[in-house]
Amino acid sequence: MNRMIEVNEYDVEYRLFGSGERLIVVMTGMGGSFEEWVSLSEQLSESYQVLLYHRPGYGESEMNDYSSRISSHILECTELLNTLQLHQPILVVGHSYGGLCAQHMAKVFPNRVGGVVLVDSTSHDFSILDDIETPVMDGQYSDDDWRTMCHSYAILSKEELVKVHQPELSLEQQGLSSDARARLKRFYQSPQLYKTMLEEESFWRDDAAIIKQMGTFSSIPLIVIGRDHEAMIQEGINGGVPESEIRLLEETWHELIHQQLSLSNQSELIIAENAGHQIHLQRPDIIIEAIHRIERASRI
Repeated sequence: MNRMIEVNEYDVEYRLFGSGERLIVVMTGMGGSFEEWVSLSEQLSESYQVLLYHRPGYGESEMNDYSSRISSHILECTELLNTLQLHQPILVVGHSYGGLCAQHMAKVFPNRVGGVVLVDSTSHDFSILDDIETPVMDGQYSDDDWRTMCHSYAILSKEELVKVHQPELSLEQQGLSSDARARLKRFYQSPQLYKTMLEEESFWRDDAAIIKQMGTFSSIPLIVIGRDHEAMIQEGINGGVPESEIRLLEETWHELIHQQLSLSNQSELIIAENAGHQIHLQRPDIIIEAIHRIERASRI
C-alpha cells in the first residue's frame, strides 16, 4: 500500500516492503513510476527490506522549493531514510536517470552505501549521444518533440490533462496488476510530472559533469546491467529504422554502459538478453540475481 510521509515540510509518496536486515533503495528513471517496481520488490521482500519512493513532483509526492538537481534528490533521499528511521547500510538500485542518482549517492555517502546495481544506467558521459547523426530517428521523435510535449502538458490543469491525454501502457506495463495500471495511468496524467521532468532535464548535463568530476566509489561492490544492444538493433531494423543509425546508437550506448565498470574495482557486467531499456519489467530475474550477488560480495 502506498503511503505518505512528511520530509522537510513536503509530503513524499513511498512504499516499504519486507523486514530483512539489508535495505534496498530503488531510484527510478526520469518519468518513471515506482509502480513498475512493485512486483520485483515483493519478490525481494522475502530476504530484504525494499524502499520505493517518488521524487518531488512524481506521483503524489509534492513539488518543493528545492531544485530538481541530482544533488538535491540525494539529500532528499537521505532525509527520507532518516525520517523513516532506516539507518542501516543500503544497496542502491538505479535505473536510467536514477542510475546517475545512484552513482552520486555512492560518491557522497560511501559509508552509507554497501552496494550499487546500475540498471541500463545513464552514463556521466551521455552527452556523447548528442553528437550521433540519426536523422531518420530524429525525424520520427526528437528531444525537441519531447520537450514540446512536456511543455504543453505542464501548463494544463489536472482535469484538462486527463481530457487530452490517455496514456497507452507498454506490453510489459499491461502485465502489472489492475491497481498498479490504474495508478500508473494517473501518474502520467499529472501536470507536475511534466514540469518536473523538464526541470530535471535542464540540469541533466551539468549534473552529469559534476558526478564525473567526483571520481569513483572504488570500495563499493558494483554490478552494471545493460540492455541487449544486438536485440535492440534487430528490433529497430524490423521497425524500419536504418541499420546504420540504430547500430550507431546502440553500440555507443553499450560502450557507455561498459565504461561504468571503472566506477569500482569490484565491478561486474551483466547483459540482459532479449531485454531493452525496461529491464526491471522484461527481465526482473536478472536484477534479483544481481542484488543477491552484491549482497554476498558486500559481506566478504
